[in-house]
Amino acid sequence: MPIFIYSANEITILQKSFADENPLFADKPVYSGLAANNNKSNFIILTMPCKLKKLFYYFLIFNFIWGLSAEMNTTGIAGYFKGIFKSTTSIGLEITTTAAFFLYALSAYCFLWYFSKQKRQLLAYLFILAFIPVIILFRYVLEEIFCPAVFGFHNYNTGITMTGYLLDNKYFSIPYTAFGIIFYYVQSNKYKESEKMELQLEKRQAELYYLKSQINPHFLLNNLNNIYSLIYHKSDKSLFAVEQLCSLLQYMLYEKNDLVMLSDELRYLDNFISLQKLRYNFELPLDVSIDTKDENIKIAPFLLIPLVENAFKHSTLNDHTIPLTIHLSANSKRLLFKVENKKADFHKDSTSGIGITNVKRRLDLLYTDRHTFSIEENDTRYKTTLTINLER
Repeated sequence: MPIFIYSANEITILQKSFADENPLFADKPVYSGLAANNNKSNFIILTMPCKLKKLFYYFLIFNFIWGLSAEMNTTGIAGYFKGIFKSTTSIGLEITTTAAFFLYALSAYCFLWYFSKQKRQLLAYLFILAFIPVIILFRYVLEEIFCPAVFGFHNYNTGITMTGYLLDNKYFSIPYTAFGIIFYYVQSNKYKESEKMELQLEKRQAELYYLKSQINPHFLLNNLNNIYSLIYHKSDKSLFAVEQLCSLLQYMLYEKNDLVMLSDELRYLDNFISLQKLRYNFELPLDVSIDTKDENIKIAPFLLIPLVENAFKHSTLNDHTIPLTIHLSANSKRLLFKVENKKADFHKDSTSGIGITNVKRRLDLLYTDRHTFSIEENDTRYKTTLTINLER
């Protein structure tokens, strides 16, 4: 099967940029669906489609322009078309010469397309050069033997020698062979660019998948720690906490859409807050305000919960003068989400910050140039503000 070779070094550049953007993904593959061959050159094999129909259409345009330019200084445009359609013989000769000239472009393109492996393009050019006399011979048989015998016309004078015929047709082989070569490289460059875009898209999708899959274990780890604490202290709330966690995990497990209803995400958020309340034996200082103007608003899932989870995990929740504040307002054009808490005195654990880093990267991928995310903190307070432009 004809193939197009894409250097693994070029793909490595994409993978390196991926890892540099976020250290969480270092040494992780960022492309899929590409088969590497087993030779030492370490190239990725990508199939480039053969564009024969497109080649033919562009050849007809080139052939028309080339023929017209040759006649412009003598007969002009009118003379060019008159010369073609003046008789059945002239029409026949136009068809046969066009067919022969197309073979120059076709052979050049096909050989380059077939021998497109690295270090085999020299072989393609050798075949192109070797095939030129074959095409000239084909034209000779078609116009000087077949057509006179069947249709009663030929192209050249009957006295022309085979050497003279070859030398004359060598002139025609140059522009049409060059056209086939140029067409191949234009198409291969366009294909390489499209492959780069596809690889970047695959990189983006793979990163999003990894980021989304990372949410579940991070969330589960934190909440299992909370439930373990309840069970350890033999709290009556532990059973209800497990039920709440099951409800949350069910949403996380079965929600596979790229966008979800904001109302579903808020319900998920409310269940999470209820679960967090079970950890404490006093009423939490919470200030939660939700203001939505449109019931049909959709957002990417699991963008809000890490901010609230981070606030609960790193807050001092026994000071009613500084409550944990959660504010959301949204309409069809814009979503604003703010979370503010009093900073805890204890140090962060080794997993701290994964949720925030995850959210930042997902926002960059999902809402590129359509969001702002800021963190403000001082000695006592920590505040995150997220704004998303919902208009596309």
